[in-house]
Amino acid sequence: MLKIKFGVNAIQSGQKSSLVNATPQLLVKSTKGQFTITAPVSKALGIAAGEYVMFLNNIDGIRDAIQNEVPELVQYAEENGIDLKTNEGSDAIIKAFTQWYIAKGAPLFKANGTPIMATVRMTISDKLSYIEEDSKAELIANHGAAADITNDELAKLLTDEEKDAINTAMPSPETQATQGSKTASTAAATGTGLQLNFTDTAIWDSLKADLGDDAEKKNRVFDVKLDEVEVVPFNNGAKEVSVNAYPIEFVEDKEPMVRVGKKASDAE
Repeated sequence: MLKIKFGVNAIQSGQKSSLVNATPQLLVKSTKGQFTITAPVSKALGIAAGEYVMFLNNIDGIRDAIQNEVPELVQYAEENGIDLKTNEGSDAIIKAFTQWYIAKGAPLFKANGTPIMATVRMTISDKLSYIEEDSKAELIANHGAAADITNDELAKLLTDEEKDAINTAMPSPETQATQGSKTASTAAATGTGLQLNFTDTAIWDSLKADLGDDAEKKNRVFDVKLDEVEVVPFNNGAKEVSVNAYPIEFVEDKEPMVRVGKKASDAE
């Protein structure tokens, strides 16, 4: 394999497990846009539920090497019958040398160093958790609901006018924008070292491009090479900072697990 290092660039987007036996992997799920990282990966990246994971790759660096006719790359192309002056040849080189990475999402800034702010998405159900008890009791009474109704259930009963009033009284807060996708956990546990899920449709499409119609029929599994971390530059909008990026390596495509209930005979 040709020994050329290409620059790595960030790509714009979009439950507790045992660390002892879990394999450090990234799963590109059969459901469009859905990803999972296993517990050792979130531990290594230092990501807790609610924090961000971002993807990086070296494609721009490969294109620059093609454009600048780097001697080693030209030699590789000649030896493999690839014409670098054609789109097909360039695509073949990019396919051969593309390397994807994941890293902890980095906070973003304006050019003057001011943090870029983003609105935190809060549903009506979320906001019902924070309104005054008297106000919530009034909403429950207005709809003749039981006192122990859940916030999700109550939110479905509210009129548009009531929802507008809640949104006006409690606008969604802002937080600093972060590169990447926000993670979530199905477990109640907190801290790092959890299996985490996140969504990024554009990257999902890129990592499954060769599967065509089977993209939504397979889980694609990548090993995350925790012992091959690379410190790479990332421009956060104000300056270039260093991030720890972990390469991913394709393992297999496999059928998603189908969960079925117990048979009647089994349940007896």
